[in-house]
Amino acid sequence: MEFSNGAVLEALRLALYRQIPWHKRPAIFTSLRSQGLIQTIDQKPPPSTKYLPTLQIAILTDKGQKEIQRIEASKHVSGWLDDDYFATFLAEVAFA
Repeated sequence: MEFSNGAVLEALRLALYRQIPWHKRPAIFTSLRSQGLIQTIDQKPPPSTKYLPTLQIAILTDKGQKEIQRIEASKHVSGWLDDDYFATFLAEVAFA
């Protein structure tokens, strides 16, 4: 599966800010994880909550951080594609 630079950049930014529970991940996250750009960790609920389960969330690896920098540095190059991935993702997954 191929993704545009804009889609990869926005997905990496979402992982950077730890906004995506793994069970709600878009397809791009599976690809980024297989490339070592993101990983999953357990996010434990606050101690005051008794019945909330531990969630797995996507986080950025060092390699993913370097990829963000590389993509952002190449934005000025012609042929760099941006898209509305972020808005589409939020509409379909984050607010579902």
